[in-house]
Amino acid sequence: MIRIINTSGLSKTPIPEGNVRNVLTHSNDATKVQVAIYEVEPGQTHHVLPSDQTQVVYVWEGNDAEVTYTKGGKSTVYTSQRRSGVYLEPNEEAIVKATGTRLVLLYVKVPKHSGKPMADDKPSGYFFEESKLQSLVDEKRIRTRTFWVNKETGLSGSWDLQIGRMLYASNAYSPRHVHNPTKTNPEKPEHFYLIETGTGEVKHDDGSLPVGPGSLVLIPSGEWHQLLASETGFDYIEFQAPFDFSTVMDHDPQGKNWYIQGTDDGTGNPKRWVQS
Repeated sequence: MIRIINTSGLSKTPIPEGNVRNVLTHSNDATKVQVAIYEVEPGQTHHVLPSDQTQVVYVWEGNDAEVTYTKGGKSTVYTSQRRSGVYLEPNEEAIVKATGTRLVLLYVKVPKHSGKPMADDKPSGYFFEESKLQSLVDEKRIRTRTFWVNKETGLSGSWDLQIGRMLYASNAYSPRHVHNPTKTNPEKPEHFYLIETGTGEVKHDDGSLPVGPGSLVLIPSGEWHQLLASETGFDYIEFQAPFDFSTVMDHDPQGKNWYIQGTDDGTGNPKRWVQS
């Protein structure tokens, strides 16, 4: 069954650099995905240690963060503003320092997925700035998405997850759809929406659930769902792991079509983004 977690109402646990809200954990939520929200006070540092899993750290709020990204023993320092972050493959690490304002960091951790062949034997992480990434627009021009991590956009080299931002116009909606396992991912795919701004509802087979700022919508595999915005529209983060699942649309065959914003196919329309 679809669950709505009010992240704003979760208890905060003090840590040396500030505090943390644990949103999704293995023990409490029967999920392989770990999600947490860290608040880092000015002058303090948050260290993302190397892991055998894939990690994403995203500057959700705050500016002028100092992000030190280390891979293969080589470190690079970035000045990171709001809506930027770092994608870490196993054995890579990052240090995020709040040099000015208080920072709010979104942290996501997922297991490696080896069911599908990778682009190379050693995929590499990277620092990203959301405003500089390619965006996609849907068939009806009512939804826009920008991936931070996605194998088929050429950003990452592995199938561990896809994550990014989605914008809905006023009264926009997704098709009614469901995500199922595949032959290369027979286990249930993980899926959630994390609403930043806007209000609306998630429809499911037994009714609907209201959602708004701070709502994390956890959607089990095999659960039909549809996200509908009110007149406010939506600005939210969408996540799926691994990036190896089957999607079925109901009554809207064009709903899966996405187009590369800012391109021209020669007829004045944007080029279609070809996905599996």
